Amino acid sequence: MAGLVLSLKPNEKFLVNGALLSNGPKRGQICVGDDDVNVLRMSDVIHPSEVNTPVRRVYYAAQIILSGDVGAIETDADIRKGLEALATVFADTPLIKNINKAQAAAANARYYSVLCALKPLLRIEEDLLAQPVPKFSSDEMLPAMAS
Repeated sequence: MAGLVLSLKPNEKFLVNGALLSNGPKRGQICVGDDDVNVLRMSDVIHPSEVNTPVRRVYYAAQIILSGDVGAIETDADIRKGLEALATVFADTPLIKNINKAQAAAANARYYSVLCALKPLLRIEEDLLAQPVPKFSSDEMLPAMAS
């Protein structure tokens, strides 16, 4: 069957077209064959206060479409622009595959797939941004700039 297949943990919560649903006490699986249905697992949700990096901004934009907080018409252009910028940043890295997947998904209005493609980048981006920035004195920079 084509479409989205979600494997759910016991008592896992998720949104379907903005309605909060919960799985029962056992593992379960749901198949969503209709492309017009928006599904969002609560385990995939990031809080608005956590939207403080480029990848998180694009992820959150896709998330709020799935939650039903905004329509795709209002946010799709922001997602595409954000993904274009991320493609520039990740161009010569193996992570460009994730960005390309997210761009293809966004082009087809498959916003859950955008989340799936970007989710691994959230941790990588967090680790990269946590690295200390090297400090150079102006004396060290002058010879490099003169070359």
